[in-house]
Amino acid sequence: MTENPRGVTLDNRPFLLFPGQGSQFVGMCQRLDAAYPVAREVLDEASDALSLDVRDLMWRTSEEVLTQTENAQPAIVVASVAAYRVWRCGEGTDQAVAWTAGHSIGALAAAVAAGYLSVADGARLARRRGQLMAEVADEGAMVAVAVTSDEARAECLAVAEEIGVDVAAYNGARQIVLSGAADRVRAAKDRLGGRCRLLKVSNAFHSRLMDPVLPKWQDILNETDFQDADTPYLATVSGEVVTSPASVSADLHEGLRQPVRWDRVLDRASGERRGVVCGPGRSLARLWRSRPPHVSLGIVDDQYTEGGRGL
Repeated sequence: MTENPRGVTLDNRPFLLFPGQGSQFVGMCQRLDAAYPVAREVLDEASDALSLDVRDLMWRTSEEVLTQTENAQPAIVVASVAAYRVWRCGEGTDQAVAWTAGHSIGALAAAVAAGYLSVADGARLARRRGQLMAEVADEGAMVAVAVTSDEARAECLAVAEEIGVDVAAYNGARQIVLSGAADRVRAAKDRLGGRCRLLKVSNAFHSRLMDPVLPKWQDILNETDFQDADTPYLATVSGEVVTSPASVSADLHEGLRQPVRWDRVLDRASGERRGVVCGPGRSLARLWRSRPPHVSLGIVDDQYTEGGRGL
């Protein structure tokens, strides 16, 4: 155990974070696959489970095809779990983890890493989740809004309510993501001005447009074998640590529609000593540029070095 400058006792166990949609890129996980047998095993297992060559999907396709929801979601989950396995191999299999958390689709990778889902079931759920979202006929969009003051935050939320778009994510103190019908998102962007950035996604995740697919998603989760596990899972809807398979499944269900409360994840992480982002998570790490000095954060991705790369 150690202490931070405020005198709070910190646990030496690392917490693990997993990125969400928009982090995908052509060539992801290629170097890990070439260098680490544990990464190759994950890609092999996922390919068998999906009856799909995930290497072709991640390396030998166009950015446009990979960005499609039904492709991006399993690719991110598989690449992130492979990175986790590489980190685990480097740390030693007896390394205990404080908790795992994932941003949106990253929650499935977090559930796999914590032991509540197998690699095969995690890949299958990611594929089915993406396919369900892609079935939504309404054209949707998402926009990230920089909120650097309480006034800017209040204005963003007021515009969202007035125009009729939903908050998809609270990404910490400085960013809110809005989601909804494409014309309404564009109207919100016009109102909020240059602090907005349209996201590289193909639909309006975490918005009311997802309501029609929620019952089917629940059925799919009910048919999946969630396992007992020892590693805590941080639910990104509530921000609470859960340890039961039913609670993990419930968070994955709610997380299809409800906002990602990444602000709550970062608040909890601020009380820890060490964290690791597993997968293509440089953008995710940048959301926490203002992390406390006592918290170290590394990334395990295609630039992996022993112990993770510090930021």
